[in-house]
Amino acid sequence: MLDDKIFTFNRYMKQKFGSRVARISMSTGFDCPWNKCIFCRKESFSPNVSVDMTKADRVETLERSMNFLKNRYGNKFFAAYFQSGTSTFGDKEILSKMYREAASIKGVVAMIFSTRPDYLGKDEIDLILDNVPENIDEIWIELGLQSTNDNSLKWINRGHDAACYFKAVENVEKYGKGKIKVAPHIILGLPGETEEDMLATVLQSTQSPVVKGLKLHHLQIHNCTPLEKIYAENPFPLLSVEKYIEITAKIIAKLPKDLVLFRLFTTAPAEYLIAPKWNLGTQEALRKFEEYLDANHITQGCERCME
Repeated sequence: MLDDKIFTFNRYMKQKFGSRVARISMSTGFDCPWNKCIFCRKESFSPNVSVDMTKADRVETLERSMNFLKNRYGNKFFAAYFQSGTSTFGDKEILSKMYREAASIKGVVAMIFSTRPDYLGKDEIDLILDNVPENIDEIWIELGLQSTNDNSLKWINRGHDAACYFKAVENVEKYGKGKIKVAPHIILGLPGETEEDMLATVLQSTQSPVVKGLKLHHLQIHNCTPLEKIYAENPFPLLSVEKYIEITAKIIAKLPKDLVLFRLFTTAPAEYLIAPKWNLGTQEALRKFEEYLDANHITQGCERCME
């Protein structure tokens, strides 16, 4: 099993709570404050099943999602996952109510907030801590970094540099009271980056003691984005599934054994995806990844033991 080779979010939660913890995607309804990244089509990153916390029927929608997971997978525990957009951006009073409401739902044992480094200062950290009750001790921030290479960040028009990420992590160390864990979100396969660059991004971004997780995926080109036009005018190499698996496996081998892996693969609706078209679902990709790890005798952290 893949869980025996890498420290997945699923395995981490099972160890802590004794059973699977399902993520319920939620949206604050606020738009991204930057909204200029060349790769981003927000529909691609906002699941159709995401619960819009601005809607009057949000409680009923949540209950339907949770009941489906309870009946199909036997879930008792859930993570309220503010996934869409920049979940620490917006009217603070409105966000407070949303955070508190999500945290109060029966069965919610974890809170996950997806955000940008430039929206993670003391005020945003206080906002989270003030509105998540003491009984929930799993508070995660998925922090959009993409790369520690400033040239890459400029190319994708990310709107911040690598130093901004490290400052945000420092803010969590300083103001998070030891209650908040960070998982950087990184894109592999940005043009001009070598395998060494990608590995450097991962290792540099996970050095802090508050960084307890990691989220990876490959660069995808979606239609109706600036990147689609750039690629059409001047095509550049994209990672094949085989190459992505090879690079990811090398990264896995050098990670701490207790670093939680939130995601290794991503998919996009076929109607959005321009390239690369791997024609693989997530489960099939994970199966190929597990086969590669087996064939090459790789487990998470295996190379750290030899250093």
